[in-house]
Amino acid sequence: MPRTAFRHFQEDIARAKALVDHADPLPADTPARLLLRDDVLRSAWMFAVGALDAYFCDAYTDLVAATIISKSRHPAMTLPEFFGNIKFPISAILESYVKNLNWKWCMAARKMMERETVLSLETIQSLFNKFFRPQQKLFGDVLEKWILHPESTKRVFKISPSTYNALTPAKKNTARQTANREMQKRFAIIFQRRHDCIHNCDRPRVAPQRLVLAETVRNVIEDVEFLITRCDEHINSEFRQFLLDNHCPAALVGQAGY
Repeated sequence: MPRTAFRHFQEDIARAKALVDHADPLPADTPARLLLRDDVLRSAWMFAVGALDAYFCDAYTDLVAATIISKSRHPAMTLPEFFGNIKFPISAILESYVKNLNWKWCMAARKMMERETVLSLETIQSLFNKFFRPQQKLFGDVLEKWILHPESTKRVFKISPSTYNALTPAKKNTARQTANREMQKRFAIIFQRRHDCIHNCDRPRVAPQRLVLAETVRNVIEDVEFLITRCDEHINSEFRQFLLDNHCPAALVGQAGY
């Protein structure tokens, strides 16, 4: 869990990478060609952020549906209080489904999220942290592990693993707070540029912003991929524990998918 959401993300991020590879060698010797090259790079940026948005919407859908399906399979399981605030479309619940009885919860969760976007780290936290144990919340609690990860970059956290490791415990605490702020800033920039591309063709003022270097977009894709991969690992780990903590039998936890 959520396997399909992550597989779709991998497929979509590969499409973003392919766009960058296509744009990189394009000629930029006339204004029209230069604009075309920039536009292909913009498309790659939008694909990357779109892949992120789709992943988080689908992953949240999967967690909600899998929890309710687990409850239907084991009525003695408890549902956390926050489930009382989740609003499903009535039409999706009342509709009959040929596939199986529990499929309605999948469809209801999908319809609940189909008009939503998840384009801020704060939104990601508000959706997913409810499923995680104390001291396992996004993003503060997991940050040390992420900073020390082999794929971590100074671009996101503004500190390298080696520099972080050399700090005293007190300074590490300060460094994590700084790293959290820097990560928020980095993704705010990534999300804002996607917003500019979608809503005003990357023309926030008079002229379109330039996207000179393909490497700029490759870095965006790398950072998005890092975030989603780390989050997916954490969700998979924590969701199993979430079900167990809410009295779902271990034998049913492995069947939590649809």
